[in-house]
Amino acid sequence: MLNRISSFHNYQSVQNDLRRQETKIHHNQAQLASGKKLMKASDNPLATHYIQNVGQQSEQLRQYVDAIVLVRNRLEHHEVIIANTESFADEAKRTVMEMINGSLSAEDRFAKKREIQEIANNFLNIVNVQDESGNYIFAGTKPKNQPFFRDNDGTVTYSGDDYQRKMKVSNTLDMPINDPGNKLFMEIDNPFGDYEPQYKLNDASELLLERATNIDPDDTSSYKVTFVDMNNGKFGYQLEKDGSVVKADEFDPSTGIRHEGLTIQVKGQISKSDEISIEPRKTYSIFETFQQAMDLAENSVSDSDSTAKLHQITEEFHAAFIHLNKARTDVGARLSTLDIQEQQHEDFKLTLSKSKSNFEDLDYAEAVIEFNENSRALQASQQAFGKTKDLTLFNYI
Repeated sequence: MLNRISSFHNYQSVQNDLRRQETKIHHNQAQLASGKKLMKASDNPLATHYIQNVGQQSEQLRQYVDAIVLVRNRLEHHEVIIANTESFADEAKRTVMEMINGSLSAEDRFAKKREIQEIANNFLNIVNVQDESGNYIFAGTKPKNQPFFRDNDGTVTYSGDDYQRKMKVSNTLDMPINDPGNKLFMEIDNPFGDYEPQYKLNDASELLLERATNIDPDDTSSYKVTFVDMNNGKFGYQLEKDGSVVKADEFDPSTGIRHEGLTIQVKGQISKSDEISIEPRKTYSIFETFQQAMDLAENSVSDSDSTAKLHQITEEFHAAFIHLNKARTDVGARLSTLDIQEQQHEDFKLTLSKSKSNFEDLDYAEAVIEFNENSRALQASQQAFGKTKDLTLFNYI
């Protein structure tokens, strides 16, 4: 009885061993067929967890790359629109310079006004442009609102906000995909410093404000400079602050006019009793510049005050051109950043693929060796089992 139990136990043990060897061979065959080292999570739980993390990171990288493609398309469109506004600002500047020509007739000036009006209309249309999704690109974070409206008297108002729409293109970078229109077109740095000039000049006077600045940020006063003949070949000046005379002195072109924090520099030929009034103004709107250019075109060519203001308009269009060029350069810098970020994502994606391959992909040479070893082991076990099961006591009788 004991011998029978022992024989049955040995028989079952050998059968279990055969099944284990067959399972190993089936596993080897599945690996060779799929090219994967890990067939199920239990093969290597730690490697499986790492591969899952790699998959999540790869999916996040894919989303970032898709975001970069979208942002790049919108920024390229954004850049083209700003380049067009640059061209309009430059064209308007050249047209106003032609208006300054004293040989123009009233009809010629009116024709130039029509040109400025057409440029202003085209400018307004292009800054109200929409992207492929129907969003207004210069409306800040209110893309469904048309950003610029012009009323009957020519005044342009802005209905967007001051913020930029952004899109996440990496764990640490949110890329702006637009610029608010008021920052681009209505808050341009004043080329004359801190003030806007108004002129009251003699006929044929060529006096112009070059620059007026004030280092006192709390000074919001208006000033007026009146030039007088000193009867010695030089000119003197009288400076008024909010209507009250605060200084009178001989004018020195090398130093200009200085009072407390105020500095005024002028250029051109001075005439007796020429006046320049200045009002505080840090920034200006290009839409106002367009409107002033059209209004001044209706004045006489011989009007010195209008001619001086047209010089101011020319400087403002030039400053707007530079301002928009800087904005376009900033968009170009963002596009370069996107290219760099996309390349970093691609490099990281390649690193993740290599790392995942080390854990997941099969080493065929090693797998074939293991398969052969397991096959030989199975054959040996089968042969041993075949001989063992045929052994009985009758073989020795």
